[in-house]
Amino acid sequence: MPLPTEFAPLDRRTARAAVFEHLRSWIEDGVLEPGETLKDGEIADRLGVSRTPVREALQMLERLGVVEMLPGRLTRVTPISEGDVELLYTPLGALHATAAEVGTPRATPDDVAEMRRHNDELLAAVEAGDHAAARDADHDFHAVLLRLADNAYLVTAIEPLLVHARRLEALYFRQAGPSHASHDDHAAIVDAVEAGDGARAAELTRRNFTRYWRPSARR
Repeated sequence: MPLPTEFAPLDRRTARAAVFEHLRSWIEDGVLEPGETLKDGEIADRLGVSRTPVREALQMLERLGVVEMLPGRLTRVTPISEGDVELLYTPLGALHATAAEVGTPRATPDDVAEMRRHNDELLAAVEAGDHAAARDADHDFHAVLLRLADNAYLVTAIEPLLVHARRLEALYFRQAGPSHASHDDHAAIVDAVEAGDGARAAELTRRNFTRYWRPSARR
């Protein structure tokens, strides 16, 4: 089981949370691949903690659906398939579309400028072939409208899905690399937000997320 070797020592008082964050990050980034067996003793030794916070962190990840614990057999990273892309991005796109519709009327010129800045960062990452930076810029872009929607229920619904989204992106889009299409989609969304057209911003946002699973429209 390949585990990174360079990271700051963990504070034992917050060991469970720290182990959770490390494992979640490694799963999201594809360091720990789907189907990979997770050995609590090896993880504990590598992170310098006891097995208890590791087991607790694994249980938390199981509740998120990114770890499978098969009693008496093994614990592993949950396998995924290309079919999961459509299953994930259909609801994720719908939720972000709702955030866009609700958040657009509340957007100020500063908010519009922030969205344009994140989209510029996305374009720079695309042209540099930096998938991780493109993924982060994309997240920051959509986070503006989610923040403006000011709806804790939307955040609660979206946050768990983002864990799956990040690892799907790492697995299926890293090799192909980010494209300019998402930047163009975002530019149109910003125009709709600036015009105060929440319905159009919502529809464009939904279309943007379908790029993850429509074969003819890769993100």
